[in-house]
Amino acid sequence: MRRLLPILLLVFCAGIARSQDIPLFSQKLTNSFMYNPSLAGNTFGSITASYRSNYSGVADAPKNYFISAHTPFSNHRFGFGANVSQDEVAVLKNTYYSAAFAYHLPFNKFSKLSMGVGAEFNQLRFSYNPNTDAYITSDAFFQRNSDGISKPDFSFGLSYQNRFYRMGIAANRLATAWLEPTDKRQLSNYYTGFVQGTIPIRGGEDLLEPYFAFRKFSETNDTYDVGLYYTYNNKITAGAATRAGSVVNFTLAYRLSKYLLVGYSNEIITSPVGGFTGMSNEFTLRYDFNDQNYQKKFRQDYKQALSYRRKALTTASIRGNAGGRTPKQVSRAQKRVAAFSPNSRYQNTKKLSMGKKVSSRKPSYNRKRKPSYNKSRKNRVKAGYKRRR
Repeated sequence: MRRLLPILLLVFCAGIARSQDIPLFSQKLTNSFMYNPSLAGNTFGSITASYRSNYSGVADAPKNYFISAHTPFSNHRFGFGANVSQDEVAVLKNTYYSAAFAYHLPFNKFSKLSMGVGAEFNQLRFSYNPNTDAYITSDAFFQRNSDGISKPDFSFGLSYQNRFYRMGIAANRLATAWLEPTDKRQLSNYYTGFVQGTIPIRGGEDLLEPYFAFRKFSETNDTYDVGLYYTYNNKITAGAATRAGSVVNFTLAYRLSKYLLVGYSNEIITSPVGGFTGMSNEFTLRYDFNDQNYQKKFRQDYKQALSYRRKALTTASIRGNAGGRTPKQVSRAQKRVAAFSPNSRYQNTKKLSMGKKVSSRKPSYNRKRKPSYNKSRKNRVKAGYKRRR
């Protein structure tokens, strides 16, 4: 297997020359604002640590270390985060630092638009013995960058999320794209985008998350991920994803407490070379700053809506409004509230507005008319005398 190491090393270095120096961790378990700075602080914040060992069938295979933290502040209007990742493969060590600042514009409880900027710093170093590692010293990439590469840069990202999905785009290493000629770039700029569904199931108890991500590292080098994840009762998360290049990834995570989550991802190359390189293993530990996750927020809204509906129906039944349990109770309730119905009030108002309108009904002459008391006694007597005549 040691014969594969020089090949893997050269492939890895060629990938770095095309901006693949950023590790491809499982974005379901890690903080993805490493690619998109607008995602910093878009939740209640967390600290994530990951370790990834690649190609278990190869000695001295690449290893990745990653630690990340982000948090919102100022009533969730702003977010801040930082990432540190390191890749080690034989004689090569690449360290990537980044910090992100984001502004979140909420529209309601679940919908918001986020904008973010990020500062980046790449540091690439080599440690090899010219006498024993002749295959490295003869490579043109090492000859051009024998002292390593240290380069600052910045990025920009946009994202939007609501109750049922989230999406975002980002452009990284913008200083490289705008200030450096194409033929002199040591690390080229790259672009990323993603769309992730957040579909509640069982009244918000479970969550289904389809996922698609695209990353363009150069004009000729890009990759995409398509995955589906399912979270049961905010305890167990399981899913699978596929990546361009015949790569399949399986993920399983378990929440040990309200704030602590542990996860494992296994990646396999399904092409014939996968039988020689072996699989990759990734371990993740994440601590969430708050238990108010998506599932809990959705369950609270769902239960509050049901409680309000149940309370309204119960109150109407108790107060005797038209909403009884049996037809007889409905009839009684309707009679009790009939005088207060809009139709009844309208009819009464119409009668009052008619004034002294003459009735079409013929008067009854066998019934004595009650004299008006606003007349004098003399007039009342005269009026009665005339009627008797």
